[in-house]
Amino acid sequence: MGAGVRRKIGGGGQGSRTPAPSPKPPPPTPYMGLEKIVIFTADDFGLSPALNGAVALAHRRGLLRCASLMVTGPAVEQAVALAREMPELCLGVHLTLIQGRSVLPPHDIPHLVDAQGRFLNNPVQVGWRYYWRQELLAEIRRELAAQIEKALSWGLKIWFLNSHVNLHLHPSIFPIVAELAQEYAIPALRLPWEDWRTALRLDSHGFFPKIAQGLIFAWLSRRARRLAEAAGLIYNDHLFGLLNDGRMTEEYLLGLVPHLQPGVTEIYLHPALYSAPELLKWGPSYQRREELAALLSPRLKEALAANGVELTDFHEMFSQSHDKACGQDGSY
Repeated sequence: MGAGVRRKIGGGGQGSRTPAPSPKPPPPTPYMGLEKIVIFTADDFGLSPALNGAVALAHRRGLLRCASLMVTGPAVEQAVALAREMPELCLGVHLTLIQGRSVLPPHDIPHLVDAQGRFLNNPVQVGWRYYWRQELLAEIRRELAAQIEKALSWGLKIWFLNSHVNLHLHPSIFPIVAELAQEYAIPALRLPWEDWRTALRLDSHGFFPKIAQGLIFAWLSRRARRLAEAAGLIYNDHLFGLLNDGRMTEEYLLGLVPHLQPGVTEIYLHPALYSAPELLKWGPSYQRREELAALLSPRLKEALAANGVELTDFHEMFSQSHDKACGQDGSY
């Protein structure tokens, strides 16, 4: 759901295992305004020093407002140190159940990871496995809770949840994610609902896979949105980055700006300062330096301003939602 926010309004609640009770959560309401608002997010924060450095540069000098922390990434300690130096960077947890390592030791989740604590790498195999093997759900819940608690143990404020390869939209997993967001008082999450028609107009590469992926995630997002609303969670109205993953260049984004719709659009990227083995391993064709250049682009900043597009982040969305709820009744 959208929220037309232009500045920091104030703090919000922060997650804990047993959060202090609130009289009533801010009620999610459909976005009714005409403002066009964008959140720029960098995923995989903590995966590599090259990516961490790009996040810091794009936040300090560019358009980046949010970063998704991969808590078991090889360079996560550096990412945490950088996050502490950038208190205005809105942090989320990039929940990982694929192509990475677990927080919990293998003996605690023996059916979820191998003896070295590694998840499977193939998204299709993982998706079917998590769907048919319902006995894995208890282990999944324990591991996701452990990842959130790991981020909180560093003293970081966590404002949103998403996941590696958007696996949190999995029909068996999203109810767990929504419950954990409530449990730890994390107010927002990502819905990867992308307009595949616009994505294809901007870049027709992979025409039929983009249509299939767009339709699948639209269906998953509709279901997830109902659960998110029932849980009182904040979410984006629109998204780009799913169907052109790793190719969110300046040219692509300049073409996208005139097509942005009213509401909050999250645009996620995977920028980097340079090529690095850990990045090439998982995204060998990603145009990471070009994505960093887009986040630093004066032309993109000017295009956003010329089209009346404001910037926000999930922290500000929560703050405005909270303030709106306070104004609607006297319980806050």
